[in-house]
Amino acid sequence: MLLIEAELRTSEIHGVGLFCVLPVPKGTKVWQFHPQFDVQFDDSDMPALPPPIYAFLRKYAYRSRETKQFILSIDLSRHMNHSDSPTLYSDADSSYYTAFDFAPGTELTCDYREFSTEGCSDFLDQQEAAAEWASATDRRQRLKSVV
Repeated sequence: MLLIEAELRTSEIHGVGLFCVLPVPKGTKVWQFHPQFDVQFDDSDMPALPPPIYAFLRKYAYRSRETKQFILSIDLSRHMNHSDSPTLYSDADSSYYTAFDFAPGTELTCDYREFSTEGCSDFLDQQEAAAEWASATDRRQRLKSVV
């Protein structure tokens, strides 16, 4: 559950991102799990879901490292982007805090690998695959120019 005022904006990281509206001091708790805002799904729930809902969950939910359940945040926090240098850090309870003083308009980012084994973290696999494809394409182009 998001604990600060935030909004969606265009992100340089990935399409749409989550941004703070007001200044937020360093160390402020900005997200914590809340069962009314973070809905949990068991694997047994998944087969009964219509394909569009299943696809939605694959995009916006994550499989928790702790509970192994899929979790879907129903607030805007589901639009938080991954970063290898995130603006938020987590504690042992999986709550998230600001890593520095946030000016209005700072993007809230986290490291998906800290909490997710599947779901939104699949994005990282897609990023790696795209980078590998681009690298292979670049090598093929260079080889063609030599030949």
